[in-house]
Amino acid sequence: MPHPSPRDVVNRQLEVYNAHDIDGYCALFAEDATISDLVTGQLICNGLAEIRSVYTRRFADNPQLRCTVHQRLEGPTHAIDKETVYGLPTGDLHIMAIYEVREGLIRSLKFIRWTD
Repeated sequence: MPHPSPRDVVNRQLEVYNAHDIDGYCALFAEDATISDLVTGQLICNGLAEIRSVYTRRFADNPQLRCTVHQRLEGPTHAIDKETVYGLPTGDLHIMAIYEVREGLIRSLKFIRWTD
């Protein structure tokens, strides 16, 4: 059975993110996945345990948290989204998110972030 496309995986990731479903969210990431800021090079999360810890707190601390995708590009191993995250105490956050997806799991997520 073939693996889901990057688009399918990232669509599911958006659904569980907006539902604050930490188990569903983490199920979409590889054990050694990374999340980083592309501009600064800062590693935000290194591995699934850190992803679970950071996003468990984020979902709990921000009950209105949700993300909307405005545009998506897709390649054979990547999905690139233009997104807005709402419900953060600092205001809306605009993001270009680059998801690397292999074998049906997100291997890396790199952000370019800005506010209005």
